[in-house]
Amino acid sequence: MADQFENNTSDVLDDGFSVDDLIADIKQQIDTNPDETELPYEEDPQTAEATELPAVEPMQEDDFTPDFGDAFKGYGEYEEPLPEEPLAPEDYDEDEYDDAEGDTEDAPPPEKPKQKRRKRIVPLFVKVILYVVIVGLIAVGLGYGAWECAQDVLAFGRSDETLTVTVDSGDSLDDISHMLKEQGVIKYPWLFKLYCKFTDSETTIDPGTYVISYNYDYHALVNNMIANSPNRTTVRVMIPEGMTCAQIFELMEKNNVCSAEELKRVAAEAEFDYWFLEGIPYGADNRLEGFLFPDTYDFYEKDDPERVLDKLLTNFDRKFSDEAMEQLDVLNGKIAERLRNAGYDDDFVASHLLSVHDLINVASMIEKESAGVDESSNIASVIYNRLCSPAEYPYLNIDATLIYAIGENRPLTEADKQIDSPYNTYTHTGLPAGPISNPGLSSITAALYPNDTSYYYYALDRATGFHHFSKTYEEHNQFLGAQNNG
Repeated sequence: MADQFENNTSDVLDDGFSVDDLIADIKQQIDTNPDETELPYEEDPQTAEATELPAVEPMQEDDFTPDFGDAFKGYGEYEEPLPEEPLAPEDYDEDEYDDAEGDTEDAPPPEKPKQKRRKRIVPLFVKVILYVVIVGLIAVGLGYGAWECAQDVLAFGRSDETLTVTVDSGDSLDDISHMLKEQGVIKYPWLFKLYCKFTDSETTIDPGTYVISYNYDYHALVNNMIANSPNRTTVRVMIPEGMTCAQIFELMEKNNVCSAEELKRVAAEAEFDYWFLEGIPYGADNRLEGFLFPDTYDFYEKDDPERVLDKLLTNFDRKFSDEAMEQLDVLNGKIAERLRNAGYDDDFVASHLLSVHDLINVASMIEKESAGVDESSNIASVIYNRLCSPAEYPYLNIDATLIYAIGENRPLTEADKQIDSPYNTYTHTGLPAGPISNPGLSSITAALYPNDTSYYYYALDRATGFHHFSKTYEEHNQFLGAQNNG
């Protein structure tokens, strides 16, 4: 068709018509008979056959250049588009092609836009009711909690029954509060600890056994679990005369007063401010031997060991009166006179005078050797007679000191009499290293007021249960022989 148009255009131009003349002639024909006018180069595809146009010779490229005037001015020069590069097989999207191809056939009808739901507005009175309910529940919960705490702190509605509780040495506030909870005295251990911390009562509670009541509030509980509490459980302990420190410590432990180990430690290390303990070295657990006065005492269960020992020492201080001190001076005067009469100089005499510690040493031997109070003064006289005659009788030869040295009360052997101990009066001259028991008042009195005798020996009479006293070694052996033959 393009070729035909080019041929027709060439013929017209060959006839001498210009393009403008051709356009004008066509317009005139259309205006004259618009229904019948046909373009010489058009064809009717339905009713007419194609109009035969005269053949037009092909026009060379350089033969004709149309003049469009200024119609296309400003459009720039025409550039042919670059040929599109075919897609690589891996870049070909079949789904996209299929979707594009089926858009016109299978595309679903457009959906209607969804309408936004309007939020339901909660009525104001409902909000108010919810607020009131929530606040009410919170208030009720807080009120209930406060009431529960108040009941526990103030012990509202509790029974007036009593119970016994024990605070052990070394128990922490946490241990004590949980113990009270387990005993049913309090409900909330954390609240009790908070109260103690707030009132600075953390270190107020002392070890011990206490009788308390279920209806004690927190304040009463704290005040009744201290050292001087009237509700603290007490135990009465009778300490017999002549007990050693070790025996007293075991007795205290047996009565739940203190442990023996605690008492030993305190006896060896604690500093007690008493005049009669001056010069006694620290470190030995029998350091207080002779001064734990035998008597009947009331102690607290789980008592403080230092307080226990101090109570016994205070009793000794009270019993050893000023009169006793005066009598000790009188006794030393008699000893000095006897030593001088025996030919000893003043230095020797001064070194053999008795201190309070020495007097109690003598009294402790009297306590262990005497079979009865009636013979205590005679036992004392034998001891002093030997001490004042060191040349003739250098050794006291008292069995009780040796028993103390070996640590058990049993019949002595000849081998026992040879052991190396400062308490062995068979091998060490003079007094033993220290008291061997805690003497009672009668033995201390006998040591202060010995009988004036010439006895140097004594032995137990198995028939009477008392001791037989002798002036000479021969009399003594004669009595022992009679005992063995009898």
